[in-house]
Amino acid sequence: MNIAIVVVTYNRVDSLSRLMDSLERASYGNDRIPLIISVDKSNTNVVEDFADNYVWPYGDKIVQKHVTNLGLKAHMLSLGKWFNKYDALIVLEDDLIVSDSFYFYAKSTVRKYYANPDVAGISLYGFSVNYQTGKPFQPYKSEHDVYFMNCAMSWGQIWMRDSWMNFYRWYNDNMEFSNSDSLPDCLNRWGHKSWLKYHTRYCIEENKYFVFPYTSLSTNCSEAGEHNNGIPSTVYQVQLQAGLKTDYALPDFGEPAVYYDGFFENKNLYDVLGYCEGDLCLDLNGEHKDRTNKRYWLTTAGQNFKVIKSYNLNYRPIEANIYLDNVGSQIFLYDTSQYVRNETPSERNVMMYQYYLDNILSFIKMYGARNLIKDIIYFVKNKLLKSKI
Repeated sequence: MNIAIVVVTYNRVDSLSRLMDSLERASYGNDRIPLIISVDKSNTNVVEDFADNYVWPYGDKIVQKHVTNLGLKAHMLSLGKWFNKYDALIVLEDDLIVSDSFYFYAKSTVRKYYANPDVAGISLYGFSVNYQTGKPFQPYKSEHDVYFMNCAMSWGQIWMRDSWMNFYRWYNDNMEFSNSDSLPDCLNRWGHKSWLKYHTRYCIEENKYFVFPYTSLSTNCSEAGEHNNGIPSTVYQVQLQAGLKTDYALPDFGEPAVYYDGFFENKNLYDVLGYCEGDLCLDLNGEHKDRTNKRYWLTTAGQNFKVIKSYNLNYRPIEANIYLDNVGSQIFLYDTSQYVRNETPSERNVMMYQYYLDNILSFIKMYGARNLIKDIIYFVKNKLLKSKI
C-alpha cells in the first residue's frame, strides 16, 4: 500500500511544530513514508516558512500552499486529490499529537480493511467522552484491539481511496444538510463550516463504519482556533498508546466484535436481547428521538408502556448490565404497542442519580479538577471580553 501522511494546518505554527515533533519520535520501521503539509491561506506567512524549512527525515516532503483561504471544510475535502497518487492518507490536523506506534497501527488497519466496502475510514483516536452527551464513554472491551462505529472521526484519521471516493460521491449528492430526528442533536446543531457532520451522517445513513482503537494512537490538544470558539480545552485529551506496539488483533468485519451505531449505542445488544434492528430502538444514552416503526425500546427513561424486562445500573459500561442480565429497575425494555401506567419507585431515581453522579465524578477525576476550574474561568472571561467588544 502506498500511504502518505497529510498534515492540515492554517495559522498555528507552535501547534504544527509540536505535531511534527511527535511524528519524528514515531517509528516507521524501515519504511519511507511521504509527508504532505497542506497550508490554508492566512494573514501570516510564518506557517508556510516553517513548512518550507522543515526537514522530514523519513521520506519525501511536499508543501501545498493554498493561495486563497479555503476554510476547514473545503480544505479537508480538497485532500481527496492526493488519491491520484496514494492508496491511503493518514490525515492529521495540527492540534494533534500521535503515539510512537501510530504508523504500525495505520499500516495494519489499512492492509486489513482497505477493500472492505462497509468500512468508511479508520480512526487513530479512541473516544473517552461521548461528545453527544458529554458523559464518559467506555467501549465494551473485546479480545481485539479495535471496535467499529457508525461515526466518522477528525482527530486523527485514515482515508482509503475507494471508501473516500464513495463518501465524496455521496457528499456531492447531499450537500444540503437538513436536520433530522434520525441524527444526533449535536450534528443538527453543528454549523455549516463543519465537514465532519457530513462524514458522520454518511456513516449513519449508509450504515458505514469507522474502525476505532481501544487505546488511542492520537490525542487532541484542542487549542484556541477557528472552530472551538477560541477557547483551549483538555476535555478530549486521551491517553496515548505507550511503548512500541507493532502487532494488532484485528477482526474481520462482520465476525464477532463490538459494533456501535452513530448514537454510541452498542449494536451487539440486538443479538443479546434477541430482537432485530428494525424492531428495537437502543436508547441507553437518551439521544434517539426517532423510534418510527420500532415496537421495542431499551431506555433508562420511565415510560408508560409494558415492561418486558428491566435491569439495574451497577456495571460499566452501561450495556454491561444487559450483557450480564443484571435484573433490576433502572433500565427498561418496553413493548410500546401496549400502554401501561407505570409507577416510578423513588429509590430508582436515587440509584439513577448515583450512577450518573459517579460518571461525572470519574470524568472530573479524568479531566482534572484544576483543569476543569481553569477552563471554566477561561471560558467565562472569554465570553465577558467578547460581550464588551
